[in-house]
Amino acid sequence: MLNGISVVTKGQSHIDNGTECQDYAELDLERKDYVMAAVADGHGSKKHFRSDRGSQFAAEAAKDSIYEYMNDYEKFEEAYQNNKEYLIDRIIKMVITKWHEKIKEDIDKNPIAQDEIDKYLDGNFNQEKVASIYGTTLLVGVMSKKCNFGFLIGDGSFVIIDKHGKAYIPIEDVNSKANYTTSLSSSDSFNAFAKYFLNEMPFSIMVSTDGLVKSFAKDGDFLDYNQAIAMELHGLEDPDKKDKMEMRLQKLFEQRSKDGSEDDISISIIFNSDIYESVAMGLDARRKINKIEEQINLSKNKITTLDFKKKQIIDERKANRENIKKINKEKEELQKYNQKLLNRIELLKKELLELEQKEEMLNKKKDELDFKLRQHEELDRAKEEEQNKNLEQKNWEMKNIQIKEIEKQELQDLLND
Repeated sequence: MLNGISVVTKGQSHIDNGTECQDYAELDLERKDYVMAAVADGHGSKKHFRSDRGSQFAAEAAKDSIYEYMNDYEKFEEAYQNNKEYLIDRIIKMVITKWHEKIKEDIDKNPIAQDEIDKYLDGNFNQEKVASIYGTTLLVGVMSKKCNFGFLIGDGSFVIIDKHGKAYIPIEDVNSKANYTTSLSSSDSFNAFAKYFLNEMPFSIMVSTDGLVKSFAKDGDFLDYNQAIAMELHGLEDPDKKDKMEMRLQKLFEQRSKDGSEDDISISIIFNSDIYESVAMGLDARRKINKIEEQINLSKNKITTLDFKKKQIIDERKANRENIKKINKEKEELQKYNQKLLNRIELLKKELLELEQKEEMLNKKKDELDFKLRQHEELDRAKEEEQNKNLEQKNWEMKNIQIKEIEKQELQDLLND
């Protein structure tokens, strides 16, 4: 029996800012031959101010288009087996057409008001690109007995859980980047779609908006989370169990949004409940394997860390040995230099002693010379006094001669007279 469940959760950032939820989810479980799941995530920026409706129109257009093609299942199956890629391309083109038709209907009923343009686009509005204000992503999965496929445009996640319980992501939008996502509103949106075909019916297809996958740091953790959800899909034929599961997923996504991406989180799941028991065994075994692998990886990481530390220690010890050699060599050189300095000190001490002795001798010699100098100075003073006396006596004698000469002359003059 084919069944499904879907949940749309308003993101924490939208709650905080008081803005609309941009996600929309769709399930078609009413058909006897197939089930269909879709999620869409409106871009939500100011220039995409009706993208909450755009995501709804996209999911509804996917549901309506698939119904139009798959309503006559036998005819569809025959066409699918002949050329599945051509057939899915036709569906995608119809989805794009129906989406634009729904946008036109919405604008006819609710013309774009000037206050919308002024508020969200600062008056810069291009009427020719009106579809951009409804911009959205779209992810679709379909399961049936012989026709199982999916397609998507924009970011989000398309997860397959096969009949052995293995979870994997077969397609993703390679054109979406960190600050850009491919949009259904782009003029060449058809060529931006990624498609996937399954050879046999899997256990489940899970399509979710990017708010969920972005709340995980690793793809492996995200896939484990999808597997954990798959483990709880048993018994959803019971409306009460289904309601409880929806409430549980709602709470889980609210917490993931709060703790992680803060974005809207939506998921649509379709699955084959007839093989749940066997798949559950595989899921449980894989869960245990994943835990063991996680433990092994932790041990490997620890070993890698320890090996790195070991290498660091070896390198440090090697460096330390080299440093020890350098230090010892420097120490030897310093010891030699120190000995030279000690030897030099001893020589300087001897030279200093000799200088002190010479200084002492010179001081004695100086004292002797000073004594002799004083003697000579005293003798010189005595001689000088004696010389002065002699000079004085000489002067007196000369004066006496002059007097005598005068007397002599006077006597001579008398004689002459």
